Amino acid sequence: LAYQSGDFTFIPGNSSVTIERAGVYRIHYGVTARPLEGRINQAYAVVIDGVEHPLSFFGNRQEGVTNTTRTPLNGIFLAPISAGATLSLRNKSADVDYLAGTGVDNQAINRAFLLIERIG
Repeated sequence: LAYQSGDFTFIPGNSSVTIERAGVYRIHYGVTARPLEGRINQAYAVVIDGVEHPLSFFGNRQEGVTNTTRTPLNGIFLAPISAGATLSLRNKSADVDYLAGTGVDNQAINRAFLLIERIG
């Protein structure tokens, strides 16, 4: 985690982020997956206090891809969030998404991110 404003708390190794200051937030997330048996099947949602936010569902599906294919998926939405709420990213696909392994052209890449910005 490169930057924390004090509006949220993240403890490395934890699967959630705690929002410390109430407001309207812009949530942007992304994952980069590699295929399983020639298929990439991605579906993700952001969970706020245990409830999947309805505007946070994004997905992608590809068939017939090689094991060197890397497919990014991004989701972005706005949500009012109260102080003390927890946020996490949930895989909604029936498939396991493989985020590990070599990157693009054998270069290491970030395979997942969660950007949280208070805008109001």
